[in-house]
Amino acid sequence: MITEALLLASAWFWAPMPQGQALVCQSPQLTICLAQLPADARQQLPQDPNVLLQEMGHRGAMARPIRHQSITGVILLATDNIPRASSALLNGQVYSLTLQHAVQLTLLHELGHLAIASSHSIYLNNHRLSGYQHEWLADIYLLWSLAKNNQPNDLAWQQYHRRNLAVFASTSAMSHWTTPMLGQLMQIYSWQQLAEFEGFDALIDDLYPRLSQYDQDELNEFSSLIQRVFGSGVMHSLPHYMFWRRPEMGRYIRPTIETLMGKQAAESWLTQNAMNGE
Repeated sequence: MITEALLLASAWFWAPMPQGQALVCQSPQLTICLAQLPADARQQLPQDPNVLLQEMGHRGAMARPIRHQSITGVILLATDNIPRASSALLNGQVYSLTLQHAVQLTLLHELGHLAIASSHSIYLNNHRLSGYQHEWLADIYLLWSLAKNNQPNDLAWQQYHRRNLAVFASTSAMSHWTTPMLGQLMQIYSWQQLAEFEGFDALIDDLYPRLSQYDQDELNEFSSLIQRVFGSGVMHSLPHYMFWRRPEMGRYIRPTIETLMGKQAAESWLTQNAMNGE
């Protein structure tokens, strides 16, 4: 995995990928960075770097795919905008999670977006992917990369918890609520088995047809339930509200609730909110 020192100290560098490489640019040095691209790749991006910076806004990172025989795309990093902690309010108490290697994990997620764009898997080429599919596929690339590079699965669980905490804090993060898909991935494969896939496409070809996916209506139901349970203005738990989604939601958030509260308190909270059991 690319070191934090390289990520923070370099104005630009090339990140290797299963197919080709990506140019990683620190946003303050974007003009210098883009000059490293060959002409046929550079012309696929706006000639004015400020256009890219405006597209990026206040995000910590952004990926732009490029069609090229050896370059998958460009990633912009604004490391100061990448959170180093995540928090949420549960039962009137704020719980926080320190994010280790936050910049590296953000980069891996963005590399995942480029891997999706350059994928040869029939599952990613035969259908138009939704924005939500792009996000969970990018997180699956992140987890596969960690396993492939012999990183601990603690970082995979950190990403899992981070996605849950984000929606606990605000349902505007539902577009990146990749937890249901990450949970399925970790049920299907052990960490060692995940590392045995030589390429991302090989993983997708094996995994994709085995996943249970959610359409937008189903995601909207989860969003409504999350708002009812975690919203700051909620006065009563209403355990029967969206009852058909609660056990499923309980499975997805249990590991995070246990990590924050401890198993005993988490069990009590899940039971109180009708999320314990099928």
